Amino acid sequence: MPRNGSDILLKYLVGAFRDAALDWMGIHDETIVRAYPTELANVEIRQNFLDLAFETDRGELLHFEFQTTKETNLYRFLLYDAHLSAQYRKRVRTVVFYVKDVIAAQDSMDAGGIQYKVENVYLKSRDAIRVLERVERQLQNDDWQPESRFDLAFAPHMSHPGYSDHQIVQRTVELAMSIPDQDEQNFMAAILLELSGKMMGESDVKLLKEVLRMRNIVKEIEMEAEARGEARGETLGKLSIARNMLRNGMSVDTVVAMTGLDQEQVRELQNGLN
Repeated sequence: MPRNGSDILLKYLVGAFRDAALDWMGIHDETIVRAYPTELANVEIRQNFLDLAFETDRGELLHFEFQTTKETNLYRFLLYDAHLSAQYRKRVRTVVFYVKDVIAAQDSMDAGGIQYKVENVYLKSRDAIRVLERVERQLQNDDWQPESRFDLAFAPHMSHPGYSDHQIVQRTVELAMSIPDQDEQNFMAAILLELSGKMMGESDVKLLKEVLRMRNIVKEIEMEAEARGEARGETLGKLSIARNMLRNGMSVDTVVAMTGLDQEQVRELQNGLN
């Protein structure tokens, strides 16, 4: 899946996360309103893509990271958040999801003048078998709930003694594809595909994509991603031109008129230069 395919998935994820995910994750005081780009401009660190970032109704940013190993220090996340905050001039709240066998990790750091804190969620503390059985009962009783999207999405990363990772992934996909509503199936496809590259092994990602491709879901997303990739390239070119125009002292109104970008985009570029 090309990286711009994630943009297509995010249009589903925004609705999915807004509806139920935050409560499922234990975050009860935020509401998501839009997804943010995950490319950080001019970040001179080893990896300049964070995992997921959303704007909340408070005008703040909610940053999610997915970890398969324990983070030995928090400097990487601190750098992400510092650049994210500087780029968009917003407060950032970071939630780290740990999978595999991680059940405890550092959540705060004292860097002198900087006091930094994240919120850790440990998926191994949840029981995948119990979760999948509950989802199956809901589907049998025609009682599908929005939070069940995330039970399914994260089940392969919960505790499942006596079952292999492959068995849990296969059962997860079977349940996801048995959802009667097509829109809900698309939600599940978006969530599973977006999380797969971050949290699944190569063989399980292959299994997931094969099953979803048989249902034409992956093909539809890939085709839309290809079409939107061309449009995105054009937009990125305009953003680069607009940034240079602002550096040369041109006004926001002039840049808007000459590039066709909207005023909010240009003002964000201007803020990033200040």
